[in-house]
Amino acid sequence: MQPGHVCTQHVNDKGIIVIDDREYPMASEVVATEDVIQRSVQNLARRIAEDYKGLKHLDTCRSLNSMNREMLPHGITSNSCDIRDADSPSTMEAPISEENPLIILSVLKGSYVFTADFVRYLGDYDLPHVVDFIRLASYNDGTESSGTITLLSKPKFKHLNGKHVLILEDVCDSGRTMKFLYDYIGDNYKPKSLKTLVFMNKPSDARKVEFEPEYKCLDAPNKYVIGYGFEINDRYRNLRHVFVPTEKEKVRFMFEL
Repeated sequence: MQPGHVCTQHVNDKGIIVIDDREYPMASEVVATEDVIQRSVQNLARRIAEDYKGLKHLDTCRSLNSMNREMLPHGITSNSCDIRDADSPSTMEAPISEENPLIILSVLKGSYVFTADFVRYLGDYDLPHVVDFIRLASYNDGTESSGTITLLSKPKFKHLNGKHVLILEDVCDSGRTMKFLYDYIGDNYKPKSLKTLVFMNKPSDARKVEFEPEYKCLDAPNKYVIGYGFEINDRYRNLRHVFVPTEKEKVRFMFEL
């Protein structure tokens, strides 16, 4: 999308939603168009960069200037970064930097499109960060949540303790997934701070457990949505806009790939 572009939308004489001259027959309602999405993601990246700049957390990559060279084992050079024993964590803190970046945990699969946009905007605002992924499952085939959270893969990063950690998720609806993940990371990794960011936040009457994310890009209706990472059995993640699907579309792809 070109900077400054404003999407146009209408319903044609066939009753199909049209955005920027493209038809979306799978949609019954527009939730957010690409221009609105990009502005909201960019604005939130700016806010988060401002919130985190200058914050200190555990220094897991101490520079040689802050160490006694005699502590270095044979073979470690001034270009080495991970110079501490992983079993003897430092209590030293340092500001968020390229050596000690903000840790972002992106929840797969739904948030990968959002994450790709968000981290590039975050880079535009000069906040050093790195991204790892965690994968959960809460939906059966189709559009109904099972209500059971399954941890499919853990973060690969090992040194989250004492760090500022930000969890990125596509949506907070029932609150179950967000609370599960918040408790799991907090209990098992002991970060200095742990906050949550969702692309879309559904209203409080969608909650099954009490949970509210610290950051949100957009509010969403209490309806199933598709596009911009949201899917029905992995279809429609690629759509640039977010829609409520038609009732027919909800049951179109009920088989597992």
